[in-house]
Amino acid sequence: MQRFFKSILIFGLFWVWMASVAVAQIRMLAVESNQPEAMVYADSTWLGTAGSRLFALPLTAQTISVVPPAVDSWSIHTIITELVPNETDTVFVTAQFPYYYRFESVPSGATVYVEFDSERHSLGHTPVDYISEQPIESEISIDLNGYLVRRLNPGDDLWNRSLVLLETMAMSDTDRSDMAVSNRKKSRWIDYAAIGTAVAGGILAIHFKTKADNRYDHYNDTRDPRLKSEIKQLDVYAG
Repeated sequence: MQRFFKSILIFGLFWVWMASVAVAQIRMLAVESNQPEAMVYADSTWLGTAGSRLFALPLTAQTISVVPPAVDSWSIHTIITELVPNETDTVFVTAQFPYYYRFESVPSGATVYVEFDSERHSLGHTPVDYISEQPIESEISIDLNGYLVRRLNPGDDLWNRSLVLLETMAMSDTDRSDMAVSNRKKSRWIDYAAIGTAVAGGILAIHFKTKADNRYDHYNDTRDPRLKSEIKQLDVYAG
């Protein structure tokens, strides 16, 4: 009987020791992000969204990936953190995504201005891409010589695109008459050329958009980051 109780005691102590070892080996992941809907992965294992903030981390995990919530925002890169084995019981990851802006105008070549610290600063000429650590809260103005200035609010999404059609400044009656006479001689062949260009452009847009959609479906299945730049380029071609 004494031997039986001794065996029970040893068995119990063994499982207490195993439980303490398991508890000691548990690792937690704490994520801080400006995009609570971003998806969190440990290697290829989906853990949840960044808004949950705290996750149980597999012991074998080597990398933490925080994927932007806007899957159609091809310029926004996944934030990847390499893990150090047995470094700490809790791993802290900060995933602060920058804000991407693209400004386009018809016609192109217009200067894009934004006001910082009561001064107007140029962001470049359309089409132009701009990356900001914080959302742009100031009004954007798009200025091209001979055209009315366009003003707009750029937005605060991760990916923000603005396309504006610039309006020419008012002309005198004489200017309008001279332009009408000059353009009347050219209008017929321009009309035919415009129709042909529109048809060809539509066909090409459909072609590139179809290729982009196919790449996008493949990206959803594999999450291969190498596809993002290719999809973005195809979307640009389609545009």
